[in-house]
Amino acid sequence: MAAPQGGLAILVDEKRVNELLTQKSGAKAVLRSMCNTILFVCFLSLFTALALSEPRNKKRAFEAYVRKRFDTEALVPLGDVTSVKSFWKYHNESFMPGIYGADVAKYSYPGAVIAKLLPIEGANHLYGVARMRAVNIKPNIDCMVADQFQNYFPTCYGPFKQDAMDRDNFGPMNSDGLETFTFWADPGADWYPGILATYPPGGYAEAITSDYLTTYKKMRLMESNNFISSNTRAIFLDFVIYNFNLGLYCVCRIAFEIAPGGDWTKTFNIDVLLQRHITALGTGTTQDWLILIGEAVLVLFVLRYLLEEASEFLSCESKGGRIRPSIKWDYFLDAWNVLDWANMIMMICTLGYRVSTWSKAGGLSVFIGDPEDADVRAYADLHGVAANIRLIHSLIAFNTILTWFKAIKYINIIPYITTFMQTVSISQQMLGSWLAVFVSSLTGFVLAFSTAFGGEVSLLRTPWKAFVFIMQTVLGNSEMKVIYDVSPVLGSLLLFMYVVGIFFVIMNLFYAIIVSTLSDAKLEEDSKQKKKWAQMYDRLSDLWNTVSTSFKLEKRFRQGFPGLHSRLTKRRKRMELQEKARDDAMAAKIRAKAPDALLTLGPGSPLCGRRPKRALATVTGDDHAESDSEASEPDLGPLRSLDQIRDTSATMNKTFGSTQSFMPMLKDADKEAQAGNLTDEGIDM
Repeated sequence: MAAPQGGLAILVDEKRVNELLTQKSGAKAVLRSMCNTILFVCFLSLFTALALSEPRNKKRAFEAYVRKRFDTEALVPLGDVTSVKSFWKYHNESFMPGIYGADVAKYSYPGAVIAKLLPIEGANHLYGVARMRAVNIKPNIDCMVADQFQNYFPTCYGPFKQDAMDRDNFGPMNSDGLETFTFWADPGADWYPGILATYPPGGYAEAITSDYLTTYKKMRLMESNNFISSNTRAIFLDFVIYNFNLGLYCVCRIAFEIAPGGDWTKTFNIDVLLQRHITALGTGTTQDWLILIGEAVLVLFVLRYLLEEASEFLSCESKGGRIRPSIKWDYFLDAWNVLDWANMIMMICTLGYRVSTWSKAGGLSVFIGDPEDADVRAYADLHGVAANIRLIHSLIAFNTILTWFKAIKYINIIPYITTFMQTVSISQQMLGSWLAVFVSSLTGFVLAFSTAFGGEVSLLRTPWKAFVFIMQTVLGNSEMKVIYDVSPVLGSLLLFMYVVGIFFVIMNLFYAIIVSTLSDAKLEEDSKQKKKWAQMYDRLSDLWNTVSTSFKLEKRFRQGFPGLHSRLTKRRKRMELQEKARDDAMAAKIRAKAPDALLTLGPGSPLCGRRPKRALATVTGDDHAESDSEASEPDLGPLRSLDQIRDTSATMNKTFGSTQSFMPMLKDADKEAQAGNLTDEGIDM
């Protein structure tokens, strides 16, 4: 088997070049383009259908119900929690009634049966057990009490750090002689990214079961024995509510973060999951099967596009009798190719996270046994699954933008679409430089605002918060009054520099780059469009000539309609003569406007003092007699009087070197002039 030809070998192979040209501009290329467009439309439709396949209206309604029950419409909303005392008030008057209902007397009736899955309201049930988890820290770490207060306040508690996390048991002794509140490591759980810190799994946890009386006694014991105290830095209320009618899991986490300064930060995270988020087949309905099949087909599309993109920058070359792979690095300089790879990589990541979510949820089970045997290990921790689903939704959201933006390449038949694509390709290098300038300037302003006002304005307390604040300013959605109130002079100066630097200079530079590249792309696209129209006109002309020659259309037309054929022929010739005359006039006008290089030489020009030679007058009547009009003759100037050709001075004798050699001829000319018979040609001569 012969080795494949290299790039230069193909260029010298005329047959191969013709095949490539035919493949590029022939019907085969058109058919291939149509097939690619149809495949991409199918891919885009499938991707969009899968992205919109979740029942978002039901999920929003379920989430709103849970949020109202435990926060907005509760007796004590989360916003009222500002201390340990108000936390227990929220727990006793809002959280516990939200779990067990307002009528708790039913749990004390004689013969009351404890449900396996605690009913909350309607078809909503507590999924297994809930839990309360507290994260405590050790004293005197990252904090210091002044010497004059050491005797009064010997203990201090700093911010949360993993090294300062307390793992020692505490609380009253139980029947076994051990402390009641023990540390639980919770292996396999995920970290929680909070607002004040990132918290590891584990802590001091207690289960909230379907047995109300036992749980109530346990909570009163925790409250009276300082389960939540000054060394607590985070409290988590974790629970899952399952709705049998909708088949939805509402994974809830109410987080309380306590800063060393005493500020309480509350967060209520709600994630609504479907059954197919937990298992691949979901509930086994037809819709779940179709979605699973659609995802499998989407994977095939991704593999196809991956191979297609790889074939554009990977090739094989024959060197020294060996076939070696080569990479076309220029491929990665095109922004559209980078967009394609980003789109494919995000889809692969989405698939990987989905498989990881199924495997993570596969080991979870709900506790339906005796509530007396339930502890914190019986809690069905779906927070890791919910975190993966949130990440998948984020990837799909960004990927939807990239996928639909990539569709521009397949609709270039619409006017100016190709111009837009060309603008992106031309401006990518300048936009890269602009992005470096923008990021550098923005980083400087972020650090400046955070340093100057971070201590007084909570929105600028950290560089990340300052970045969010400034980006809101770019979108016109930030309140500048908070900066003026803190420091009118410094705030006004920084804001003035920010507006001038970012909006007046850098953003206008971005507009200038886009406008300039758009103009260049428009000129290039117009040139290409003219070439395409010329090629199409040539092809149509060749096709018409071929058909006319094959079927002898002109001969048949001349025989069938001789008069019409004659008129059309004369009209065509007349139009050709008019076009030729118009072209000649235009060429003459251009030559007249064009500067003559010889005239710029001045007296040194060979044309100085000469004029074009005039044609001689003839009496033959032949208008087509040839004349040497291209030659030249001395320019003696205009003839103003007859004295210029008479022997009126000695100059004539001195010039011609004779006294009477020309005089008879001049005298005859003088007589003819007096008689009125002298012509212009004679005068010129």
